[in-house]
Amino acid sequence: MVDLIEEVIRFDPDTDQLIFIGDYIDRGDKSMHVVNYIVSLKNKYPENIVLLMGNHELLAHSAFKTRYSNHIQLWFINGGINTINSFGNYANAQRLLMPFIDTLLYYYETDSHIFVHGGIPMAETLHSAQPKALLWDRNYDRYRGKPIIVGHTPHKTVTKYKNAIVIDTGAVYTGRLSAYDAINDCTYEAVDLDGRQSTI
Repeated sequence: MVDLIEEVIRFDPDTDQLIFIGDYIDRGDKSMHVVNYIVSLKNKYPENIVLLMGNHELLAHSAFKTRYSNHIQLWFINGGINTINSFGNYANAQRLLMPFIDTLLYYYETDSHIFVHGGIPMAETLHSAQPKALLWDRNYDRYRGKPIIVGHTPHKTVTKYKNAIVIDTGAVYTGRLSAYDAINDCTYEAVDLDGRQSTI
């Protein structure tokens, strides 16, 4: 992630805005480092950094908040154990992640695009859909509203549909971490040489 932002994109706070699309935890063994890095960016450049929630942050939040065994198990089988290990233990993860997750947005809208982790469900709008549904939806191929930029569903490359652009390129599986410039219609990528995006 650091390479993508600092070496490939070459983020310039005087001209750029970075919108992170969610799922900062659970995949790989560097969850704590990823969270610390993006929080430091947000603290340093609060007007230039937008942090959205992903379904993995929602899973963690539900596990911590309710402490229901089914919520905890669901999070754990979706990578939560990796996050716990990254933070050292469950208590540390809860103490450090809950305030972070509480700051995350469900979506971000500009004049030209909507940025959201999953998508907008069929027959719904950004404002009528349940917020949690925006993190899980995969309706990008049939979606016909204002253009959306989403993550959530890994593709081999950044993929354009009629009214959606999917930027998740499965970094944990492929080593390819991608970003998309919605203003200039171009893609940026950083690839981990060992084939897995295990470092930030």
